[in-house]
Amino acid sequence: MGRITFSATDCNTNETISVWLASVLQFALNIGFFKPFETFKLNMKKVRYTVTQKLFTLIASIIMGCEYTKDINEVLGLESVAANMLSMERFPDQSQINRLLTRTDEESVTQLRNIHNQLFTEHSHSIHSPEPVVIDIDQSGLLASGKTYEFASKGYFPNKAGKKGYQLSVAFAGEHSESVDLYLDPGNTHCQNRLEDLLSSITSKYTEHLKEGRLIVRLDSGYGSLENIERLMSIKGLKFIIKGYSTRTAAIIAKEVPKSAYKQVSDGACGYMNFLKKGE
Repeated sequence: MGRITFSATDCNTNETISVWLASVLQFALNIGFFKPFETFKLNMKKVRYTVTQKLFTLIASIIMGCEYTKDINEVLGLESVAANMLSMERFPDQSQINRLLTRTDEESVTQLRNIHNQLFTEHSHSIHSPEPVVIDIDQSGLLASGKTYEFASKGYFPNKAGKKGYQLSVAFAGEHSESVDLYLDPGNTHCQNRLEDLLSSITSKYTEHLKEGRLIVRLDSGYGSLENIERLMSIKGLKFIIKGYSTRTAAIIAKEVPKSAYKQVSDGACGYMNFLKKGE
């Protein structure tokens, strides 16, 4: 990400600015993105920076692609103009952000979830779209082998047997590139454990789409138990596509389908679909 360094003619002070960071922050300020964070409360002593200013620094570090908090000093250390935009002379250093993260507890996470819900409701493109919206629900493993990763545990990570990490469960509106909701759990958490939470979040946000039959949820076979399918069918107005759970591969199942059951779906492609009806 390119930076511009400049100095005023009447002084020797140099200023460095990432045009990317400044542009994103200006857009965020214009839409009132930072306003809801002013309600965030955390029992943490203020020395030079407020809790919200430390949160803003964490957000800025994510915008700039910092993979670890140790990158903050190098990446944001010279960004005085961006810091000024957030009412700071300069950004806090890594140690202060680490203390913020250490103090963050379950109540803090709840507050941040509420802030996300507020911002999502106000600014989401998918919620205000007149077209049908497709939400994908999925889980992905994140490796975390270091000793300092709290709650990391052994679980299912493709081609990484015996490794530790977390499971990230996400509801994602792909066409609009929006994360509707997400949960981070220990590595041994099954994807089905978060299905109800994600469904509740989706249906509460897309009430109009649900009422008008314009909400579609897609899930893979990890969620495809009969109990989950019945749960999805019980949500009035919801449309969904799910692969039923089976230990048999698609190739084995296909052998049992007669050729007469296939239908032409496009040039050179045929398909077979078995729709589950209520009561079956």
